[in-house]
Amino acid sequence: MSDIVEITTLPAHRNIFYKITGNGLIFLVKSGNRSDVAIGLSKQLHRTCNYWIYIEDGHTWIKCSEQDRYRYNAQYTPNLLSDTEFTKFWLNWDSRGLFLGKVGDPTPIVSEKDVNCADIKYITFSGCETRVNWKFNLPPQIHRPALRELSTGQPQWVKATDQLPDGSFIGGYENEFLYIIRSPHRGSLTPGKFVPSLGLGFISWGGSSHEKSEFEVLCGIDCQWVPANGESIPVTAVEAGYSEGHDSGPLYVGRAKHEGHIIPGKVQPTHKVCYIPYDDREIAKSEYEVLVLPFSNKHAENRVFATIAHGEIADENTDAESVDL
Repeated sequence: MSDIVEITTLPAHRNIFYKITGNGLIFLVKSGNRSDVAIGLSKQLHRTCNYWIYIEDGHTWIKCSEQDRYRYNAQYTPNLLSDTEFTKFWLNWDSRGLFLGKVGDPTPIVSEKDVNCADIKYITFSGCETRVNWKFNLPPQIHRPALRELSTGQPQWVKATDQLPDGSFIGGYENEFLYIIRSPHRGSLTPGKFVPSLGLGFISWGGSSHEKSEFEVLCGIDCQWVPANGESIPVTAVEAGYSEGHDSGPLYVGRAKHEGHIIPGKVQPTHKVCYIPYDDREIAKSEYEVLVLPFSNKHAENRVFATIAHGEIADENTDAESVDL
């Protein structure tokens, strides 16, 4: 028995570490441009990994040390990934080494036999330069939560125009209650605020506040606001959209105090601030709150999203307790 976990990673995505038991994993990948994915394996919960497995530029290879500057053990694997369907892989590790192959074929695509991987405990997934969809199996989680998980009221985005849908989530106050929206803007999908008296939404982008008449409203009740600052984003944060460009990253729902008001906006981790739309401007706030869904990402081992140093190999003598994840 196992839990099936499905995630999507973006180029600027922060990482989640997942606890793994045993010495193997089945995972599926669908890559936006059929290349450039990475799997990190770690013996400790840390900002670097002990081993990296890359599928990039038509090659598959394993990096096990800082000396592995180039894919010396690479195998030529053109068209290994697809952008229309999932490719299923198996991954095994033990005291003899590390092995990656496709399900249905027992022969590894690539392997590294000169390392002892018996004590690997964590795994993380990345799309280096594109959006990547992942599925993988993890041991079932058995928790005794301090709070009861609600069976109704899960957050969802509902299309709206000038009227609020039922169950709209109150996000702040600016002479009246404000609600949380998201709307497309110049290649992004950006969260912002809805002002009922105007029947309009507003998002912040490029230094200005932008008016929106078509948007989605966040509805539901099973959410909480928690303090945040800088790039320390809880792994339970409500993902609302994404930034524009080739290095697109996720945007989260945030809110901040300004001139006696509480204004909802967007949290952009790469900028380490929450941007709010106010008085025709985009205002950056380094102290803010982020909206979380308390029981999401149940399998995550880190408390906040980790900024992983891709390709860097962890010093096995590093004290994992010194890193706050």
